[in-house]
Amino acid sequence: MKAKTRIGIIGCGGIARATHIPNYRKIPGVEIVACADIKEDAARKTAKEFEIKSYYTDYEELLEKETMDGVSVCTPNVLHKGPAISSMKHGFHVLVEKPMAGNLRDAKAMYYASRKYERMLIVGFQTRFSPDIAALKHIVESRELGEIYYTRAIHLRRWGIPASPTFLDKALSGGGPLLDIGCYSIDSVMHVLGYPRPKSVLGVTYTKFGKNRELARKGSWGGPWKVDDFGVEDNAFAFVRYGDGSSMSFEVNWASFVKEEGLNLTFFGTKGGAQLRPLEMYKDIAGARVRITPQDEFPKVDIYEKRISAFVESIRKGKALLCPAIEGLKDQAILEAIYRSSELGREVRIEWDF
Repeated sequence: MKAKTRIGIIGCGGIARATHIPNYRKIPGVEIVACADIKEDAARKTAKEFEIKSYYTDYEELLEKETMDGVSVCTPNVLHKGPAISSMKHGFHVLVEKPMAGNLRDAKAMYYASRKYERMLIVGFQTRFSPDIAALKHIVESRELGEIYYTRAIHLRRWGIPASPTFLDKALSGGGPLLDIGCYSIDSVMHVLGYPRPKSVLGVTYTKFGKNRELARKGSWGGPWKVDDFGVEDNAFAFVRYGDGSSMSFEVNWASFVKEEGLNLTFFGTKGGAQLRPLEMYKDIAGARVRITPQDEFPKVDIYEKRISAFVESIRKGKALLCPAIEGLKDQAILEAIYRSSELGREVRIEWDF
């Protein structure tokens, strides 16, 4: 009989309880051996609810005492670095929540630690398992669109400001929607294009809604928020130049007066174009401009379950089957450059040689 794949959970907040622990429990041969959270009540309740044998308030104690194969790091963004590096130092593979970290400096430290300790560090971009994104990647890789010279990436909300301080307090989150949901847009574009080398970015960020006391009392996702807690942007926009001369525009926010909502990508090519949602391709066929759409609906996929399965399978096969650390690091480099450009008020170069 094969040995069980033993997993530890660091951070017992909503993301661990909703998408990590339940999905680990679905996989035959996986055992969650322990969980940790700085809040003892959260750790204790999580252990009781999910029948986890041990819980800790110090993740270092968990790492020292438990025998494991992998660890899910589900702490706030700025707190990813410590448990991720320590887990790898203790010999465990790591699945870290997106974005990779709260800033590029921490992401680099995590990446180099994964190389030093020869452990897998996987960034949990579950969006990669969306069937339409997989189809779009296939279309682009097939060269059906010819040379891609421009991409538009958006992740917009009309009204979706989270209320929790883990999102609003920069000391915990590292940033606002740019890190929270903008990371999905950046990762999706880079994943579909095969990680072309970016050259520079011109970015701007705004806080236009989060400091409004009337809107804060009205509340959004999770209810009202405290204006004094709001230390991040609520809108971010950027224009990225790639080394091959192609470019990308990028839009993300938690609140705005717009028609479009959600994640969408559009690719402009010399032989055709394509859009993600709804998935459509635009071509010139027999002298006529045509729009090509799927005949069938894509299969329903639980992308959160898929990413947990991919992490477990990565451990068992010894090969990263989801976003490896280097790709998460490159995503972070673009995000960081957008913040830096906004702060400096000018175009800046994107760090890329790791």
